[in-house]
Formats: sequence, structure tokens, C-alpha cells
Amino acid sequence: MYVCVCLAVSDQEVRSAIESGATTREAVTRVCGAGGDCGACHGMIATMIEDHVEESGPIVCCPASAAERLVPDSALVRTRAA
Repeated sequence: MYVCVCLAVSDQEVRSAIESGATTREAVTRVCGAGGDCGACHGMIATMIEDHVEESGPIVCCPASAAERLVPDSALVRTRAA
């Protein structure tokens, strides 16, 4: 099924973009082009994003503990305010 008829972008392509990390309509447009023309599909894309978020659970943006940090404390540069 086409989500974006103008640019012939299928629901599978949009779903793949969302599963790859696109969390906004603009991000989906950058990844696969859907929503980049007339805008009639913007609502469908938003619904697909919302459905994905509901199915996959909450998004964790920050590590819960120091052990899970991406950058160890020793690699951080500390400066004093002037």
C-alpha cells in the first residue's frame, strides 16, 4: 500500500524508516521521501509513528547509571567558568 502517492512511497518503506529511528514526520521525509510533496500523507505518517511508539514502549534517551554512560567520566573535560 502506498502511504505517499505523490512520491510512490510504500508503507513498508515508511515503517522501515520509523524502525530505523525516524521519530518525526520530517525525519521520515529525510529518510524515504514520504511526505515531501503535497502533505496529504502527513497524518498517516504521524499515526504510523505513534503506533510504533505504542508497540515498542517508552524511548530511553539517557543512561540510567554511570556504568551505562557512553563516555566515561575520565574522558570528560572539566572547565571553570570565567
